[in-house]
Amino acid sequence: MGKMIKGLRLLGKYFVMYLSMLMPRDKKLCVFGAWLGERFADNSMQLFLEGQEREGLRCVWIAKAPGIIQEIREMGYEAYLWGSPQAVWVQLRAKYAVVSNGISDLQHTFLGRAVILDLWHGVPLKKICYDDKYEKDWDSLRQKIRDFFINIPLGREYYVATSQNYIPIYQSAFRKPAEKILCLGQPRNDVFFQERPAPYFAGKRIILYCPTHRKEGEEPMYAGTLFDLERLEAFLEKEDYYFVIKKHFYHRKEQEDLSAYPRILDITSENIDVQRLILEVSLLITDYSSIYIDYLLLDAPLLFYCYDYREYLEHDREMYFDYHQVTPGNKAEDFDGLLAQLEQAVHQGREYGRQERCRLRDFFYCKEGQKPVGNILLDWIQGGRLPGGADKGK
Repeated sequence: MGKMIKGLRLLGKYFVMYLSMLMPRDKKLCVFGAWLGERFADNSMQLFLEGQEREGLRCVWIAKAPGIIQEIREMGYEAYLWGSPQAVWVQLRAKYAVVSNGISDLQHTFLGRAVILDLWHGVPLKKICYDDKYEKDWDSLRQKIRDFFINIPLGREYYVATSQNYIPIYQSAFRKPAEKILCLGQPRNDVFFQERPAPYFAGKRIILYCPTHRKEGEEPMYAGTLFDLERLEAFLEKEDYYFVIKKHFYHRKEQEDLSAYPRILDITSENIDVQRLILEVSLLITDYSSIYIDYLLLDAPLLFYCYDYREYLEHDREMYFDYHQVTPGNKAEDFDGLLAQLEQAVHQGREYGRQERCRLRDFFYCKEGQKPVGNILLDWIQGGRLPGGADKGK
């Protein structure tokens, strides 16, 4: 009985999705969402904020949390709660939709024949979507049928890659033709080229540890098991740094008592914009997260702590490239190695691994992607063409 009800709901959803194709869509209206409707963040947020300055463009945010709606409205912008009559109506009328993760950032049931711009949420190092064999069987009959029926109302979808090297990767990962891949850059990095916002940690020198998730957040990550906290605290005290931990969003509910270590701060559960945060850090530590690719634009030292490298590749995610070829500098596989690298990086400053960082910056980013890109994308939404880019009429 439960399967029958679920099937009927799915049929109803597709029926509404196809009906939404008949709605006249307003070319001046663009809806935005991110992270399955649960966050006001990432590339979508930055383009939404820049879009507010555009004459003739109405930008509306859709989110599941009332707190997000209130936050955006207090900024003076338009936002509606997921599932509300207002949210349904603007999604039915919008000619354009902007997302950072995928169509489920919005209620895609109401987006039939809208032009969807997927900005993604980073430059992928790990295999994603159709390339990620660990997620699901993408070539099953059920999945192929789903893809066929969804592509009819939602097939006007475009993706933004940051370099020519990623166009074939995006073609494979999203199963889209080359003309649906725009080679440009990430709007969230526009903040690197604007006036610096007020810092989160004023007057402090910050080392940021920003790892990716493990098994979609199912495998917990605790500082007490990853680091020798006593030795780390002593190092931080000696060099006058603070060690800030910002784990992936999937790990936001993990709790750990670090009160005995005043220079080690876990801010994973706090509402902090990572792009703003990395502007003020002196050094970044990550593992397999693509945050380091954003960080390359800042020409600042970074380290890699890959304590579970072999296990990660075998059981969690495959990668598009040889990890050691596309990550600058030495890799630490245990805490002793990490502490040794930290000491070198702190003393060498920006010169630590600089030559490799510059080489990889140019690998991951085209020339346009190393500058602000929001206005170029907004021009495209408002009827223009990208330099060498795609035509929405196709």
